[in-house]
Amino acid sequence: MLKKRLAIDELILSTMISEVRNPNLARMLATAGLDSIIIDMEHGTFSWPEMSAMITVAKGAGVAPVVRIPEIRRETILKPLDAGAAGILVPMVNSVEEAKEVIQHVKYPPDGKRGAALRRGHSDYRAVSAADYMKQANEEIAVLLQVETMEAVHCAPELAQVEGVDALFIGPFDLSVDMGIPGKIWDKSLRQIYSDIISACKQRGVAVGIQSFDIEQARELVNLGVRYLSFSSDVNMLVDQTASAVKQIHQKFVV
Repeated sequence: MLKKRLAIDELILSTMISEVRNPNLARMLATAGLDSIIIDMEHGTFSWPEMSAMITVAKGAGVAPVVRIPEIRRETILKPLDAGAAGILVPMVNSVEEAKEVIQHVKYPPDGKRGAALRRGHSDYRAVSAADYMKQANEEIAVLLQVETMEAVHCAPELAQVEGVDALFIGPFDLSVDMGIPGKIWDKSLRQIYSDIISACKQRGVAVGIQSFDIEQARELVNLGVRYLSFSSDVNMLVDQTASAVKQIHQKFVV
């Protein structure tokens, strides 16, 4: 279970999916050894049915499906959870008030105000005991909040203390843009921020996640304490691997 693994400080390997809609991609990535996937509905172009199909196949393949929602809103949180997402990734969380709003939409009463439709994908369409199942769901769904602005950086220790938050997920690129150094995600100032957030979260027993595209940077971040590592993406892996093969063919083949 994703939430439990975050709590016990295990390393969870994931990737970002935004373009490849065939749900069997989840099976391929499970075969490759990933623990989780992020279905990107912020920058990606998935429809609700496509998202639901990807979640279903991921669960069957043993890969924890996390959905990055486009914004904090009841519908955008409710639909992934009803489809069976193991967790949600919430972009641009800049205040404790926003974090608490997320929790209200995620959790069933008495911990929140999530609407109840219990015979859906999240319950495998089984008839369940409402009280027991709602308690179980509240205990199992993971909530990851993205830190992508300096406003969020400044309140990161407080975000990590919000009841129900399981991880803070650093968004390096948007953070670099907000700092006026777009794309310089390994700048000294940003690396210090990564370290500070990891330290603050360790003190509060909350995991840290991050998006990375460089294997050496990823290694350093994991050594610092990152535990939910989203490495690369469907687009990057497909394009970069193809480009590498094309380059080698042109260099080594004589036509």
